[in-house]
Amino acid sequence: RVNSDLVGKLVNIASRCAGFIHKLNNGKMAADLMNGKLFSEFSEAGNEICTNYEKRNYAQNIRIIMALADRANQYIDEQKPWIKAKQPDEYKKVIGICSLGLNFFRLLVIYLKPVLPSLTERVEIFLNVKPLIWEDTKYPLLDHTIEPFKNLMQRIENDQIEAIVNESLNQLPADQ
Repeated sequence: RVNSDLVGKLVNIASRCAGFIHKLNNGKMAADLMNGKLFSEFSEAGNEICTNYEKRNYAQNIRIIMALADRANQYIDEQKPWIKAKQPDEYKKVIGICSLGLNFFRLLVIYLKPVLPSLTERVEIFLNVKPLIWEDTKYPLLDHTIEPFKNLMQRIENDQIEAIVNESLNQLPADQ
């Protein structure tokens, strides 16, 4: 379920937003933050997440992060950039919506970096940024050019998990 959430909720934020940033603004994110209050809510969640990591409450953090991913996707759904993108006079707004979405994505990836460092490395390349650090959660990424979106994570299906488990069981030494 966690893998499904990561692909379906988290990575989906980037895939939904990056295309519009590239198509409408040559990959350059907005110079201004469209909704600073909402960004601050996501940023301030880092305080609780940091405390949870210190207490080794990893499961609680995953729940918090996935709830934030739900909120980010809800924001994008409500703003409907795919509809606004059909009207040239709305392009700036679409870029603002999608830039905020990518900033949500960036924050969530920073929050997941302690448990998903390899995903974070791929995201750093995609976002065209130096290695992400916790301090980066305080500031939005603005007026910045990103790379085209490429698949960052594959969904692992149950049959793939079973095959991996069975393969590892086959490699165990036989009981003596």
